[in-house]
Amino acid sequence: MTEKGMLKIIGRTKELIIVGGENVYPREIEEVLYTHPAVETVNVIGIPDQRKGEEICAWVLLHKNVQTTEDELRQFCKERNP
Repeated sequence: MTEKGMLKIIGRTKELIIVGGENVYPREIEEVLYTHPAVETVNVIGIPDQRKGEEICAWVLLHKNVQTTEDELRQFCKERNP
């Protein structure tokens, strides 16, 4: 955290998220989301989940004057699931 209270992300502590026993690579999800026309920046991390072990969390910054919804982004990713 900077002196002004801003967070600065400098890298990942883990390159793998384990969701319900399945290996998920955050970079792969980021690469898919970057192809969405509304997305300017995205970062994906794993957050603890009691039932699944970890849950996928994506922080998304949209381009100016562009709108989309969380559901639309989820569907976009599902349609491009490798």
